[in-house]
Amino acid sequence: MVAEALSLAVEPRAPGHPRRDRAAGYVPAVMYGHGIAPRALRVESRELLALLARGGAHHLVQLAVGGDPERPTVVIKEVQHHPVTRAVVHVDFQAVSAQERIHADVPLHVVGEDQVAKAGGVLQVLLHAVRVSCLPADLPERIDVPVAGLATGQTLTVSALRVPDGVLVLNDGGEVVAHALAPRTAAAEEGRPATPGATAE
Repeated sequence: MVAEALSLAVEPRAPGHPRRDRAAGYVPAVMYGHGIAPRALRVESRELLALLARGGAHHLVQLAVGGDPERPTVVIKEVQHHPVTRAVVHVDFQAVSAQERIHADVPLHVVGEDQVAKAGGVLQVLLHAVRVSCLPADLPERIDVPVAGLATGQTLTVSALRVPDGVLVLNDGGEVVAHALAPRTAAAEEGRPATPGATAE
C-alpha cells in the first residue's frame, strides 16, 4: 500500500526566537532540500503531534506555508526532543522531487502472529522498521511481515520481505526481523518464568 501524502499547515518564522515560539505553542522548524534555500518555519505543537500520531514520520507531507499557493512535498528528516521532558523542540523537513529517489524508514507490520502462538511458539520481533530507497510516489505506508508459517526455532530475515516494485530495502539482508521461539526459551531470554500464552517482543 502506497503511503498517501498528509497535509500540515506551517508558518514562516523569524530566525533567532525559538524559545518565544515554543512558549506560544509552536515548534520551530526548518525546510531545506531539492532546489530550495533553507527556510525557517514554525508549526503548531498540537498539529505536529497529531501528524506524528498518524504516522507522519513515515509519510510524504504536503506543507501549506502561510498563504503561499505552492505546497512543497517533504519528508520529516529529523525530530528533536527535549532530553528530560521528551517534548518536541525542533523538526526538519526535507523537500523532495518526484523524479529523485528518497531514503525513508518504513514500519513493518507483523501478520499471522496468532498462528505462531497456536503452533506452540512465541514470536519475538526484533526489527520494527526498515530503511528503503524509492521514488516519493512509490513510498509504501508499511511492509507486511507474514509469520504464520514460521515454525518454532525458525528465523525470518530482511531478505525474505516482499516489497513493492521500485522499492529497495537498504538494510542488510541477513538482519533478523523475527524469531519463533519455544516458550521456555523466550522466558529464559526475558529472565522470568514462562507463562501460558506469553508473547515476547
